[in-house]
Amino acid sequence: MVQTVIFDLDGTILDTIGDLAAAGNWVCRQNGWPEHSQEKFKMMVGHGIPNLVKNFTPEKSHSPLLIAHALSQFSAYYGEHNMELTVPYAGIPEVLERLRAAGVQMAVYSNKADEFTQAIAAHYYPGIFRLVRGKVSGMPVKPDPTGIKALLADLGADPASTLVVGDSSVDIHTAHNAGLKACGVTWGFRSRESLVEAGADYLADTPQELEALLLPEARQ
Repeated sequence: MVQTVIFDLDGTILDTIGDLAAAGNWVCRQNGWPEHSQEKFKMMVGHGIPNLVKNFTPEKSHSPLLIAHALSQFSAYYGEHNMELTVPYAGIPEVLERLRAAGVQMAVYSNKADEFTQAIAAHYYPGIFRLVRGKVSGMPVKPDPTGIKALLADLGADPASTLVVGDSSVDIHTAHNAGLKACGVTWGFRSRESLVEAGADYLADTPQELEALLLPEARQ
C-alpha cells in the first residue's frame, strides 16, 4: 500500500506552462531574441530555471554574462507573474483532497527554485502537503537522487511504500535512482511514449486513474 506520495509540480499537479512561457518570452523581447511557442517551452522545462533560461536563449548569446543577466530578468519577472495563467489540472484538487483525507502523506519535490515552488504550492494547495521543496542551494537537481533521499528522510517515509508521481522522464529517473517506484502522468508536458521509454512503473492517463492506483477502494 502506498503511504507516501512525492509529486512533481509543473506538468503534474499544476499547468504552469502559460506563466513560464510568458516570462521566457518577456526576457526574449527585452533582449531582441526570437520568442517561442508554449509547445516548445514544454520541451525546455524540467531541469530547473537556469537550464530553462539557457534553452530559450539563442546559442550566440550563451556567454556566462548574458545567461546570468537573462536568468536575473526571468527570475524577477516570473516572481511577479507566476500565478496569472497557472491553473490546477482538472480533477487534481479533488484527488489530492481525498488522498489527504485517507491519511496518505504527500510532498512536492520540484526542480523549480524553492521560493517559487513554496509560494505556488501554498497558493493553489494550502494545507495539502506535508513538505514542499524546490531547488535549494548546494543540492543537485533531479534526476540526481540526493534531494529526494533527503526529502524521504525529512518525511520519515519508508521507500518501500513511497511512490513518485511526475510527468517527465526526469521524474522517473529520479525515482529509480533513489530506489523508488514511479508513476508517469500523461496530461503534462511530455509524451506518454517518453514515460514508457524512461521505464515508468505505472502510467495514469487521468487523475481518476492515478487515484485508483493510490487508493484501491477508489476502483469500486
